[in-house]
Amino acid sequence: MKHMCLFSALLMLIALLTGCTSGAFEIGPGGPNLYLEYSKQSADEQVEEAEVVGNPDLEQPTLVAWERNAEDFSNRVGDTITLSLPPHGYASAVWGVGVYTTDSSIGTAAVQMGLITFAKGGEVTIEVTEGRQYYGGLLLNGVSSTAYGSWPLSFVFVDKSGRPIGREKLEPIEISYLTTAANLGLEPGEKMRVRIPPNALAQDVFGSDPYTFDSSIASAAAHKGLLSLNAGGVVNVKMLQKRQAFIGEDRNDIYSYDYEGALEAFTFE
Repeated sequence: MKHMCLFSALLMLIALLTGCTSGAFEIGPGGPNLYLEYSKQSADEQVEEAEVVGNPDLEQPTLVAWERNAEDFSNRVGDTITLSLPPHGYASAVWGVGVYTTDSSIGTAAVQMGLITFAKGGEVTIEVTEGRQYYGGLLLNGVSSTAYGSWPLSFVFVDKSGRPIGREKLEPIEISYLTTAANLGLEPGEKMRVRIPPNALAQDVFGSDPYTFDSSIASAAAHKGLLSLNAGGVVNVKMLQKRQAFIGEDRNDIYSYDYEGALEAFTFE
């Protein structure tokens, strides 16, 4: 009877083990013998099952959103696009100041405009607008954009009511003593209020109001007597049509050169 109980127990053990192993059972002269072989297939099935975590169909936020531009969504004037930027973003290429080329990073331009930050991200809306002849390039809010010439389409940011958020939001825009009117990206008739830091160094100036658009704004303002380079200050820059020639004249310790040839010009208001 005792042997029968032992034999029953062995049969139950075999039943339990064969779920994850293969093997054979035989009765020999010395009693029951059990031969077990490890099954790799069953182990693989368990690993595969353990690797399925979460919902694979659920789209996760991606930092690639920081590289998206208006051309990824539209090439039609008047279209609006709302984009959500995740936290911990990074800078991508931008051309313009307040008005941007459509191949500029939307998220990076929004940081330059002070609408969001790289650290926190956020949601912004843009509107596709007509192209421009000039796009500015400045360092603002930790983002450096590049000046550019003609581009077929632009974009600007709009508020929740659909009203454009213009460059006025940034004014007075902080510039350096090296900044020229070309860096502002203004077209004829447009204006921008800028702040010139103190202790600026004198730079080359061409013309005597109007000035060539590649002249230093700070030195031109000092040349005209609007401020001193030591003190700095705020001035209003206005872009003009091209001039055929510029006449230099020394004023207020600033030397101004003549320039012969057609070139964009600026003045102060």
